[in-house]
Amino acid sequence: VGKMKVELAASEIVLAEAVKKSAELLKEISVATAAAEKVKASAKVIADASNEKATTVGAEKAEVEKDLEAAKPALIEAEDALKAIKPDDIKNLKALKNPPVVIKIIFDGVLLLRRKTMLKCQMVEEKGTLCYKDNYAESTKMMAESTFLTDLQTFPKEAITDEDCELLEPYITHTLFSVEAAAKASGLAVGLCKWVKAM
Repeated sequence: VGKMKVELAASEIVLAEAVKKSAELLKEISVATAAAEKVKASAKVIADASNEKATTVGAEKAEVEKDLEAAKPALIEAEDALKAIKPDDIKNLKALKNPPVVIKIIFDGVLLLRRKTMLKCQMVEEKGTLCYKDNYAESTKMMAESTFLTDLQTFPKEAITDEDCELLEPYITHTLFSVEAAAKASGLAVGLCKWVKAM
């Protein structure tokens, strides 16, 4: 019986140690579980935000694709008109020393789209209407480039920014900026007019 008491006492010590270790392990598991729950909650918030953003982006993408689809016919017409322009047409336009205002406005649009150097904006009166001082001297230099037509035909439409559109707005909404006015001034400018407007 004495021996059994000694063995029982030794077992109780081992058992107490095991209980102590179990309690510490349980405490560690509780802390780790709480941390994991925090991470899980944080991940859920991030996932929810990501899903919401994906939904918004999807809706915006659909709207942009719809707008792009609506603009496609005008773009195709403009590209076809641009393809019809021959190097001699550009040479004839370049030869005009003082072209009609509509041609100057069209070329300012081309300069803007190609991000070429332009004069500081200054309003002037042309034929009874206000418009920006033209940059035809720069346009003449641009037309002299050997790759001018090719550059227009391979123009990266996707590179056009909102800022480009804002800068173009006063030009393409000008009363003189129209295909009809371009055709009256010079049939050679019609393709460029359509192209600038479509861009």
